[in-house]
Amino acid sequence: MRLRLALPTAAHEVPLHVRTSAPLAFGPGFHEVERDALDEFRWMRSSARLGFAPSEAARFLELWALSEFEDLSQELEVVCGGVVTRFQLVAGWGPLSIAVPGGASGAVLEVNKPFPRAYYPGDTRELAIRVRGALLHADAARHAHIARQHGNAVRNTREMLDGRAVLESTPPTLGIDLYGKCNVKPPCVYCDWDHNKELEGARVDAPFTVDTLKEWGAFFDNSLSLINCSIGEPFMMKNVDELLDAFGNAAKVLEMTTNGQILTDRNIQRLLGRPIDLYVSLDAATPDTYAKLRNQRFDAILENLRRLIEAKGGPGALPRVHLVFMPMRVNVHEADAFVRLCADLRVDRLVLRPLNYSDDPILDWERAGYRFKYEEELLPFEELVRVSGRVAALCERLGVALSDQMNFGGSLGEQFDVLFEEGRRSVEAEYVFAAPAPAQGALLAAALPAEAVPAPAALPAVAPEMLPAVPITPAELPSLGGERKPACTEPWKSLYILRRGVFPCCYGGRPIDTMENYREAWNSRAVQHIRAELAAGRFPAYCLRSTSCPIVRRSHQGDALPPAQAAYMRARRIWARFNRLTDDRAVKMYAAVKRTGVRARRALTERGYASSRLRRLLRR
Repeated sequence: MRLRLALPTAAHEVPLHVRTSAPLAFGPGFHEVERDALDEFRWMRSSARLGFAPSEAARFLELWALSEFEDLSQELEVVCGGVVTRFQLVAGWGPLSIAVPGGASGAVLEVNKPFPRAYYPGDTRELAIRVRGALLHADAARHAHIARQHGNAVRNTREMLDGRAVLESTPPTLGIDLYGKCNVKPPCVYCDWDHNKELEGARVDAPFTVDTLKEWGAFFDNSLSLINCSIGEPFMMKNVDELLDAFGNAAKVLEMTTNGQILTDRNIQRLLGRPIDLYVSLDAATPDTYAKLRNQRFDAILENLRRLIEAKGGPGALPRVHLVFMPMRVNVHEADAFVRLCADLRVDRLVLRPLNYSDDPILDWERAGYRFKYEEELLPFEELVRVSGRVAALCERLGVALSDQMNFGGSLGEQFDVLFEEGRRSVEAEYVFAAPAPAQGALLAAALPAEAVPAPAALPAVAPEMLPAVPITPAELPSLGGERKPACTEPWKSLYILRRGVFPCCYGGRPIDTMENYREAWNSRAVQHIRAELAAGRFPAYCLRSTSCPIVRRSHQGDALPPAQAAYMRARRIWARFNRLTDDRAVKMYAAVKRTGVRARRALTERGYASSRLRRLLRR
């Protein structure tokens, strides 16, 4: 099985590891190719063999492996040309690279323990790990890079499991800030553009170049994934080609968000064949609703997406295209139509995520005859869960891969299950589905309103891969080591180096340092405190003040917070509402009182402070 690439002819140079790639054969011990949402992969038994033609020159065997174990207890041993290489496997997908001596004609892979059968009771196969992206090449620099990445990922996981506050590892995930300007003006109605540009200050024009990556050193070299968190449109960058080359050659997976409005032919060529997860913010299924959120470019964006998906060779090829929908008052009625749109466009995945909660949502826009007030667009928990269930059911029926980021889990699990099922069943009550269209293969035909069908019949059988897993009581399942993890792993796994500051997670409410001080920030006292509190099973003050954090919010909604922290969250919400009613005067008054208190304390405790303050006032 090889990576599905759609390489351009001229937009960028074909990288060395692709130019020198040689065929591989999956031998005994590997099961047939399967597809799970985005990934084509093979399950491997506890022992398996990869074969290839021998060569006099030394080469490198690269593959991605997925372990279900969270505690580094699953290990992979690879014997190739008499050389034994051992890997501790980090949970989830991660790249591995093995040196292949000259003359070797294959590799034997051994896993120390299988995936427990209790997790797949209906499957008679032995399963150990998943494997994808196997590649045999001659790029020594890439091999060394992946070896550093894996070593750092293992060290980082061990430090996280041990609850260490000071880390020797660097973050496996980096939040990056590619570009600070946008082509949508005025900005999207839910984008707090002015506030973020205020935070960026003079750094709004800070260059992001290949030299930036060199300056980052181990922070860039050791990272596995890059998440572009810029408040801006990356395709406006003049140097985007060389950056994308640098990311791909260093075996990084890039998550990049775009509004899709300038996916020109040139920009499409820039994307082809690259390991990029491209998130397109659409949030609408019709031009009218899109106009209420952004502008009149909806039809042009759909045309851009069709050209991109055709050019890359359809679903599964690189880059992977994800269409984003955030349910809000303005668009929730289009959730069904959005699923059908994703099926029609043949995107790789529909991403369902909530509009971030904020204590201070002051955005208020008039757009295309619609009044968008941020705080009124937020949907209640119950409605979000029902929408989540409904979208999941439609995606199953229409063959659309889904990433549902509205994970309410925790103590809300039972309530979530009930409401989610209500949403799923509402689809069966309102829709019947036509038989699969032959030309679309696995895609099912579009859903039709029940009243449009003369004689509603029972729903057709669903393909096995679309059926939900057999529910198993958690108590019946053997441990995979996840109980050792803290409630949130972001402060160990991630660092966001952004123009508006450095953040320990993607939901951080305030920066912990400036963009230039990312090295100091990684093990700063503030971040050490966050890690120590989370390791002890408590939410630190930083997390409680980060009002968009879904983990804190679901703990609060599910009455899982300690009484003092729950009271603090309620007080913050009451204060935020009071401040909005006073048109921000309450915050300004509080700041003035706080300044007066600080000055009074300094006057009492610092010798000479009062006299120096008085002299400054007199000079004015």
